[in-house]
Amino acid sequence: MSIEQIREWLNPVESVLKLEEGKKKNEPKTLPPVMKRNVVSIVGIKRTAGRFLPVSHEGYSNETHIDKVELLGQERAEFIARKLKGMERRAHMSVFRGLIEGTLEEEWKSAFEKLFGRACTIPSGLCVTCWNCSLFGALEAGKGGTFARIRYFDTWSVESTEQCVASLQSEEGMGIGNTVSEDLRGERDSASYHLYEYVKAGTHFPFITIIESPTALDIAGYIQAVRMADLHGYGKYNANHGKFETTFLAVAPGMPRFSVLTLLEEANGDGSAIEKGFKNGKFQYDAPEGAVIKGHESIVSLGDELKGEFEQYIQMIR
Repeated sequence: MSIEQIREWLNPVESVLKLEEGKKKNEPKTLPPVMKRNVVSIVGIKRTAGRFLPVSHEGYSNETHIDKVELLGQERAEFIARKLKGMERRAHMSVFRGLIEGTLEEEWKSAFEKLFGRACTIPSGLCVTCWNCSLFGALEAGKGGTFARIRYFDTWSVESTEQCVASLQSEEGMGIGNTVSEDLRGERDSASYHLYEYVKAGTHFPFITIIESPTALDIAGYIQAVRMADLHGYGKYNANHGKFETTFLAVAPGMPRFSVLTLLEEANGDGSAIEKGFKNGKFQYDAPEGAVIKGHESIVSLGDELKGEFEQYIQMIR
């Protein structure tokens, strides 16, 4: 599958990401608001490749409990959209910086300062003008911002927590973390260890991501960012945990006529049922069936064209 085969769905990069000169002399360039109407939907399923700790609340003493919710007749592990977006934004920025250095043969900070007026850093030093800020949104206090063009949705485990979560009540029990001093002669107290619940390896989380005013650069960059985030890790303790395998199921122009809840109902506890549903055309979009790209390998190949799309972007903004 080639980007050229879907370019008709997309916007030219200059119509979305071209910078405008500042209104006054020596003012930095700005990224104008984008008012396009088209969207692209990307659907897939993430499978945990190790222990995963989706945590968005305070712990209890020395215990960490994952996010859980009662949904569709059973308790499920919850993976909120904010946590998905946060890690994938950072992965996207890492990909972006690597491309900058590889294309311009210059350290990314100095290149950003020349191109965007500052070295864009997440979360508190955003430049509001670069590709990452355009896609994920940015706000500079007292000066302005840009709305995100990418939309995430909360997701939940296909499997019940009874099946997929290691807890105090499960056969595995809670995980134990230790803090070990270099000086092993010192005494250890209860503060030197902690207990934590975790989602087990092999658990499935379906996802839907929508990109508004999409460009070929956005599609290819998002796919590569997800692949990097999978290896980096999501959730708490992601230096060692939170690794995933993502299977992309479909990319289509227009809005999906289904939700994450629809996918969970189709799965009925079986992660493979969602993939079968896409292969059989069970899930519909605003777009005609023939316009939907299906299959992981076909979708990943779109990400392989990122370098060429990025070179066009750099030529435009320099």
